[in-house]
Amino acid sequence: MKRNLILFISLFILSCTSEKQQSLSILCPGLFFSKDHRLYISSEENSLNLNNLSYKAEINNYKFVNKCSILNNNIIAKLSVLFVVSPENAKQSKITLPYYIAFLDNEKNILNIQYYKAIGTLKKNNDKSSYVETEITTTSDIIIPIKDINIDINNKLLIGFMLNKEKLKILN
Repeated sequence: MKRNLILFISLFILSCTSEKQQSLSILCPGLFFSKDHRLYISSEENSLNLNNLSYKAEINNYKFVNKCSILNNNIIAKLSVLFVVSPENAKQSKITLPYYIAFLDNEKNILNIQYYKAIGTLKKNNDKSSYVETEITTTSDIIIPIKDINIDINNKLLIGFMLNKEKLKILN
């Protein structure tokens, strides 16, 4: 009995002294697709060219899953992104799409950038003889530190694929 009383008192004291962190709901920042990084290409060959592409992917749409909030000097958001992948000469079904989300100020300067990877599988047609256009949806938790940043309604998010010089040259 004495043990139960001590346990109960301890739990009561701990529950009363802990501070609850409050979050502030905010409008989610506007989101734009990068004009130069909206398309992605991949090849299973060592040298990449238009004749040996495995697949092409495009950032198609997005949606904030919940309301955005500020908690502990961070903007917190859950973002769902839709990618549409078109097979070209794909031999494997595995898809890896590296992308970034950048937080911009009103002058389009990058204040924060985070890197993500969407992983999926190409679907096959009904007779399983070839791959078909496939939609991949990924949901990411975005945490943007804002301790020393002036945030306002003009801050935006920018999303794009991570592309090397070789891929940029082929796409442009």
